[in-house]
Amino acid sequence: MKKLGIIGGLGPMATAYFYSRVVEMTNASIDQEHIETWIGSCPQIPDRTAFLLSKDTAEDPRPTLIEVGRKLRDIGAEVLAIPCITAHAFHKEMEEGIGLPVIHAIRELGVWCREKGVTSLGVMATDGARQSKIYDDVLSEFGVTCIWPSEGDQKKVMSLIYDDVKAGKALNRGSFFESSEALFHSGAQAIVLGCTELSQAMVEMDLDDRFVDIIDVLAKACVRECKGE
Repeated sequence: MKKLGIIGGLGPMATAYFYSRVVEMTNASIDQEHIETWIGSCPQIPDRTAFLLSKDTAEDPRPTLIEVGRKLRDIGAEVLAIPCITAHAFHKEMEEGIGLPVIHAIRELGVWCREKGVTSLGVMATDGARQSKIYDDVLSEFGVTCIWPSEGDQKKVMSLIYDDVKAGKALNRGSFFESSEALFHSGAQAIVLGCTELSQAMVEMDLDDRFVDIIDVLAKACVRECKGE
């Protein structure tokens, strides 16, 4: 069984929920059958979206991301996961700088889309993920077209992430369903909760199977890679 390292704190709530999902998805009947996991929760890592939108003025998160990954490597982690999808814009740099494989959540999502026959996917994610095109570029390899919210709805999504979850508040249900229903009307066959903060919608709301949580996609991949399941 491989040891798992989690580059966390981006934000803390998403990290806590992600680890709980890894535990829940692991087929184990005793403590010793669970995955040995090291969590480096570092909320002080500079904001990823801010950097992607303003590289000339915002602080670069990459050095700290790599530093946390190396610490996890040095205490025994063999596989890394990062429950922050915007940070996947730096995936190649992280793998090269840390020297360990980092599970790519969006590639795993591409596999999910292929298995489900989804070719048109609504994406609720950060401005940074949108501008960096990490969803569009990766999912196009799987024959998937991304449908993004309108400008007004994208502002609602960012508010859900930053003003609600990161601020420790419940999600604004009205904003969530207005944005998601607009994506379905635009032709989305399914919608990915594509920022790990939005996974709280799975906890707070009764969502149907047209929604897929990127945290669940990543957690399943961690169990597979660490336990071979």
